[in-house]
Amino acid sequence: MLPVALALWASSLASHIAFDRWSGQQRIDIPAGSFGMTILPITVFAIMTVLTLAVLCAAFHTKARWAGAIAVCLAMACIGGITAIAADTAEWRDPAAIWARNQGGLTQVHATVSAPVMTSDQSEYGCRIDVRLNDIAPAMQGADGGFRHSSADVRVYAAESYCSRFRRGATYRLSGTLQEAEYGRMPLWLLLQGGDSVVRMADGPPYRTAIEHMQQSFFLITEQLSDQGRVLVPGLTMGVLGQDYVSVSPSDHIGSPLDDTYAATLEERFRRSGIMHLMAVSGGHFIMLAEAVRRLCRRWLICRQLSAGAVAGAYLVLALLVYPSDSVTRALIMGLIGAGAYALGRRSQSLSALCWTVTGTLILEPKMSQSYGFALSSAAVLGMVLFAGPIGKALGRMLPEALAQMVAMTVAAQLFTLPIQILMEPELPLLSIPANILVSPVVGFSTITGLMALACAWCLPWLAGALAWVASAGTLVMERVAMWLGGSTWSVMPWPDGISGAVLVLLIEAACMVIVMAVSRFARHRTMQDIQPSGQRFGSSRRVRFAIWWQETRRMLHMTASDGST
Repeated sequence: MLPVALALWASSLASHIAFDRWSGQQRIDIPAGSFGMTILPITVFAIMTVLTLAVLCAAFHTKARWAGAIAVCLAMACIGGITAIAADTAEWRDPAAIWARNQGGLTQVHATVSAPVMTSDQSEYGCRIDVRLNDIAPAMQGADGGFRHSSADVRVYAAESYCSRFRRGATYRLSGTLQEAEYGRMPLWLLLQGGDSVVRMADGPPYRTAIEHMQQSFFLITEQLSDQGRVLVPGLTMGVLGQDYVSVSPSDHIGSPLDDTYAATLEERFRRSGIMHLMAVSGGHFIMLAEAVRRLCRRWLICRQLSAGAVAGAYLVLALLVYPSDSVTRALIMGLIGAGAYALGRRSQSLSALCWTVTGTLILEPKMSQSYGFALSSAAVLGMVLFAGPIGKALGRMLPEALAQMVAMTVAAQLFTLPIQILMEPELPLLSIPANILVSPVVGFSTITGLMALACAWCLPWLAGALAWVASAGTLVMERVAMWLGGSTWSVMPWPDGISGAVLVLLIEAACMVIVMAVSRFARHRTMQDIQPSGQRFGSSRRVRFAIWWQETRRMLHMTASDGST
């Protein structure tokens, strides 16, 4: 499945790039129903469908062993291109996208909040909220008859006075300025100034309200910690740094204001030292939670099927509690596949689960092929699955077992993530391996105690406070390591940016891998020559022949002496 997943990803990404270039060359005043708007998607659909059928027919009529595998890869590549073009076309033809592309300006929308309220990355706004549109009235008629259905994803930038009004899962009527995004993954922005209207139309589902209450209680608990704990404990536990969270009840603040300069410096030092991934929820959270649930189920002698159901339920609850991200999506789907295999009594296969996760996700959500978060998460898992074992086995001959495994996991994860990091920022983190080794002993218990604090913050605040303090003791070690290594002038090395820089990193990694394999093979060959089984030629190794002669001579003399004494 690995070639299939790679072919699907490459085709989907290439289709997105081609569509973006095509759409960028079109006039912005093309009517939504014009022939020129639909001729390219229809042509691509037809060509890819014919190609898929032709490849499958050729595979069925040939006897070559590799024909079937190539046919499947080409067929999945066609499916990836078709789904990507379909998703881009639907986004291009959305009424909100047409309005923002052609006219833009004041509009009124009905939108559902899809993510927690976060601090704004623009100084003139107090917060940002990701929403999914339900309806839009581009002409601002103000009557319900003027609304048209829309399903566009929009990032809302709101004034500070509006930040406390938004609740995740609730539906709002918003009046503001709709425009195309200047940067970021979200295609559209909705700007809300002080005089714009924000009206709540419907509350979110009850479970969303309960989750939001738990998150808010947890952040109130962390405000009692030191500045490093207020920043890092929420980041390690939920994937949201303390300075990025906006409380929905500002009057509940009990701590002093967070030092923004310190928070920005700490975040930069984490990035430079190569341990910024610790501030995002990843598969490690799900693995630790699943292991705890399985141990409890084994202790209580619960059957395998119920244990798998409990693990799957724990995965879903954790995914709802933490900040929604593409890495969480990847970890959740892989975890559910593993839980299903456990329920059936089958051995968990990480590589197969990863490939099926990538394949299904890119077909159902083609935009994921452009996500750096999804790519980094998948690449890290792929590197650890393929190379962590061999690297750890090789390092185990020179280092202690625990240290060898930590180094192997870090090196294996960076084998495939480093080119993607170069695409994001042209710098090589030179100290990421020692930084990860230094913080790895405290990551596990800090994560577990942070999750426990999140789980009981709403009902046992005193216990949550104690657990959060224990978690902050672990994050203090991370803070010291990041400040020490990230503050060095040689912690990062400038690197060529873009595709050329990523390809250069891949070539260097491939060259290093070839050299290591050649040296290992040469050493193994010399060892096999030096130590030959009895009855075969020793070759030209005089040292080995002399050693064997000396051993035989000593044994003969010892036997002669023993016979003489008797």
